[in-house]
Amino acid sequence: MKILSIDVGIKNLAFCLLCNKEDYDISYNIVCNNNNIPNDSYFIKKWNVVDLSTSEEVVKKCCGKEKKGHCSKPAKYTKNNQCFCIKHAKKEKYVLPSSDLKTSYINKQKLQKLIDIVTKYKILVTIEKPKKADLISLITDFAKENCYEELVKTNASDVDLITIGKNIKLKFDALFLKETNIDHVIIENQISPIANRMKTIQGQIVQYFIMSGINVANIEFISASNKLKEFESAEKTEYKDRKKLGIVKTQETIEHNENFSNMLNYFNTHKKKDDLADSFLQGLWFIKYRI
Repeated sequence: MKILSIDVGIKNLAFCLLCNKEDYDISYNIVCNNNNIPNDSYFIKKWNVVDLSTSEEVVKKCCGKEKKGHCSKPAKYTKNNQCFCIKHAKKEKYVLPSSDLKTSYINKQKLQKLIDIVTKYKILVTIEKPKKADLISLITDFAKENCYEELVKTNASDVDLITIGKNIKLKFDALFLKETNIDHVIIENQISPIANRMKTIQGQIVQYFIMSGINVANIEFISASNKLKEFESAEKTEYKDRKKLGIVKTQETIEHNENFSNMLNYFNTHKKKDDLADSFLQGLWFIKYRI
């Protein structure tokens, strides 16, 4: 039995693939150490968060040097095909991006302001009486030669649905195509009036599993309220409080259940624990009440 639980997102789509002892053993060609574990016990086979806004998975890292090697922190700037975090960018000879060096800014400035910018950055002026156009050209050339380019993160709202659909195909193929069979694909239902875009992505995910060639016996939409029903009080809670509760309950569950305990460090060190928790708890709810 395999259950794939999906929490819909663009930059942070979380999934948890749960399987019972029989499928876990077959998948990894192993036998569980504890023979007393019932065959209907479940294990986590795959659990992660994927970014549908880009086809790339590689996060550019800083190439600055530390005592024990390269920095490897997420890079913020790039120059000459090298990437740097803020700390190491400041140690290089190049200038950090600044609003007064942007073309859109300098084109609007009067002559005296352009002179001030040239003076500030010590830009060499060889023309005796430069005009505004001359200074704009000098500043623009200086910026191209001496300024870092900022690595801009993709805004989820700027990604079109066609790109998202292509990335679903690309990334889900890599993640799930080898599974051959998945008994249940459960997807958090998108019902908010402002979630029309997410509702469309929900449909794209369904269509993927219909057409992928993976043998999926059942696809079902699950109410977002189900995953925390057993843990929430009767009082109404805020979204951020539910997120925190989900993380806590996931930590408690994987810590005290030997079937999941091998995932504790992975979960605790993950940057998107809240999304991982949503997909995991949704899967557990489905196993308890629908299987």
